Amino acid sequence: MRKAYVMVLSIFLILICSLLATAILIQVDTTNKKVGMSISRTVERADALKIIATAAAYLRSKYGVVSGFYLAEHMDSQSEFEKIKSVIVNSSGPVEKDIWQDLLGEGTLAGIRFTSVKDLLRLTSGLDSPLKKALVDSNAKGLIENNPSRVRVYALSEDADRSWVILLCVNVGSSWTWALIEPQGFFNYAIFLPNGLPVGTYYGDGEVIDGPAWFGDRQGQGGLGIGGNQGPRFYGRTFYRILHNYLRGQVQESDVFVGGRSILTPEEVETMRNAYQGKVYWETQLSTLNKVDIIDVVTGAASITSDPVGLILTYSKLPGVATEDLIITSEIRNLNGQDVQIVKFFGPDGFFKRDNKRYQVEMVVPHPGPPNVPVTISVKEVLPNGTENTYTQQVPLFNGFLGLFCDTTNSSIAMGVKDQWTTNVFMGDWAILVMGNRGRQEEQTPWDSVKIYGDVEYYSARKSSTMTINYAGTSYEVYMDPFFADGTPIPNNRNVKGFLRLTNGATTPVEIDGKTFWDTWYKKMAQSSTKDHISLITTGDIEIPWHEGYKLGQGKIRNLRLDMSIFTMYWDRNRAPGQGNRVLVPTLKVDYGNFKGLSYRIIFGSLASEAVTATWDGTKGLKEFNIFDNRLYSAKRGFSPMTGGIILEGLRLR
Repeated sequence: MRKAYVMVLSIFLILICSLLATAILIQVDTTNKKVGMSISRTVERADALKIIATAAAYLRSKYGVVSGFYLAEHMDSQSEFEKIKSVIVNSSGPVEKDIWQDLLGEGTLAGIRFTSVKDLLRLTSGLDSPLKKALVDSNAKGLIENNPSRVRVYALSEDADRSWVILLCVNVGSSWTWALIEPQGFFNYAIFLPNGLPVGTYYGDGEVIDGPAWFGDRQGQGGLGIGGNQGPRFYGRTFYRILHNYLRGQVQESDVFVGGRSILTPEEVETMRNAYQGKVYWETQLSTLNKVDIIDVVTGAASITSDPVGLILTYSKLPGVATEDLIITSEIRNLNGQDVQIVKFFGPDGFFKRDNKRYQVEMVVPHPGPPNVPVTISVKEVLPNGTENTYTQQVPLFNGFLGLFCDTTNSSIAMGVKDQWTTNVFMGDWAILVMGNRGRQEEQTPWDSVKIYGDVEYYSARKSSTMTINYAGTSYEVYMDPFFADGTPIPNNRNVKGFLRLTNGATTPVEIDGKTFWDTWYKKMAQSSTKDHISLITTGDIEIPWHEGYKLGQGKIRNLRLDMSIFTMYWDRNRAPGQGNRVLVPTLKVDYGNFKGLSYRIIFGSLASEAVTATWDGTKGLKEFNIFDNRLYSAKRGFSPMTGGIILEGLRLR
């Protein structure tokens, strides 16, 4: 009995050891496989990131500032659309998922629709593209580890031939990465000052730059200045070479540069500065633009085709010292149940001059506004002998470019009417260029100026518009006014909170963060079905003068709101002054010394200028609140000044 028990026990122990050894071997093998798969996945993801950067560089070579990205030579890959959409949508959180569904054709909001899919590794001839060859070379050199046969690179766009915005997708094995590719314009900055701030000026307490800001300098002068007891707040990344610090007390620079800082090199400053000049803009973007003269077309002196066109209004300098040669106003009216934009052009006595005749012009622009909508133009003409003629003509497709060209220099244009308060509302996407010499600015020194006498607002974001904010389980009805109830700016930042003023005059019982406010703002704008954006461009000055329209009574003055991107630039920054002339520095000017109190100048868009003046002195003037317009479609058309570069943004990895 005893020997048999020992034998059975021995067999049992051997069996247990065998099972344990087998389990250990299986576990080791499984662990090895998991580690191997993890390493493989890590390599795939690393390669995907390297490849998307390479593909972005390839697309840079396919980009032109006039026409966008050229994609026609690549093979269609429409069969991959549903797979790509599934990967992106199912990898996103609830809010981002809604945005991607909209971009990929399933949403209800108006905007970009990525409907065309191109294989960037293959050409329509059936051959490998230069990008495929670059990846093969990178694999041979060990820069990427995966064989290019396991790589797919797709470009999703609105059009199969050319596009201004691309969704770039890379698939390596089981890993995916995607990002938006778009042109980089000077509107990609809330502030772009190639020469920096004037020496001795700085941003101070209460001022907010809510978006990326770029401050160059001129031979060691300028740069960026910050000061005050609390300091300004920069909520986007701030690029500068020289920093002048006038901060007092216990203010920390980390509290000022909330979005981070980037120190520029002299070479970076020079590259961006040289791209920002009128002749580059004209020669690369506008010289081939199809454009017609308004008065010539409407009076029958010129014909028009059904192709999309820009419009030009040419006018003459008035004799004497009139404050403005041409005045522009814009309002929204409801005609036959539909909102339309009415744009009027006239002079200080009701008419502007052209040659020896006097004119009034009115444009009727239907919803949703340009680009490419029919506009009806009426012209009233008064001949030297007093005879009046009225003409009306429809331009089939207005592309949104409006050139206001004086036949001399030293002209002046006004948006709004001096000593009156006007709110000028624009619908759609506009580029307004103000330039002397009938657009041939290179022939003389620029002396032009644009004066702004009132608010400029977007149809989709008027101060009178209301929007519903859902916060902490409760809905609040508020106006589209970018200030908390206490008058402080609302930046697009979740860490900044305040009480909102409701449409009934009360305030919210809870503090609402800025990101929630601006997410609602952009959603409300998209629901209007318009793509509102204005680029105001000139080689002269833009001025914000004090006038009686600012008065509100009891010593208070208004905030001035400008929904637009503002560009003042040299025609040629390297041109020597002509004999008897001097080259003026195009400047955004504020007549702050005559303001009777202190309010805000709000720019919802971008400010790019060769020079700026101070806006306030601590007790009077206009503090600055610049809000970066981060809507995706802002880069779609090439009518705004472009840097020539592209940007890769919204990078995602799965």
